[in-house]
Amino acid sequence: MQDYYNFTKSAEQISFDPYWYGKSNFLLKSFLGISVLALGIAASILYNLQGGVILSIFTNAVIIIHTIYIVQIKNKTTFIFDKIDNAFFEVTPFGKRKIASLDQIINIITKSGSNNFNYILTLKNKNAVKKIYLTASIKDENQNNPEIRFFELQIIPQLESFLNLSREVLIFLDSEDCSSI
Repeated sequence: MQDYYNFTKSAEQISFDPYWYGKSNFLLKSFLGISVLALGIAASILYNLQGGVILSIFTNAVIIIHTIYIVQIKNKTTFIFDKIDNAFFEVTPFGKRKIASLDQIINIITKSGSNNFNYILTLKNKNAVKKIYLTASIKDENQNNPEIRFFELQIIPQLESFLNLSREVLIFLDSEDCSSI
């Protein structure tokens, strides 16, 4: 199971690939690109719009660049938490970049949307709180996938103990325990 996220842990370092399961949907994007190009050509022939072809070519270029970004850069990103350097690094094909020192890390939180959720690392800079996404958007129906469960049950707890983070516990009080003002 250690193959999920390319997760490795030692006494001095934790590393994992946060976006390893992100798919580029190449077939869907190819179909979308061909459709946009066909609509641009049809608009230029039917309505004598020369801008239709140019706009469709530009849209296809954006789709191709985004697909290359997902496949060649985002899916090859690694996060490294290093106690020796006291740093949190992001490693991409372009190189290794220090994001923050480990003592700036406050917490790991979950952000929910309408049909998805993310795990977010919160950092405290001098004047602001910065949020770093530890995962891509996870759809609610995929929450029971073994890969997602591995992240929730293995990586997050080990990362919290590695960084000496405490879990925040919400306490709900009954109306009997509260006094009116």
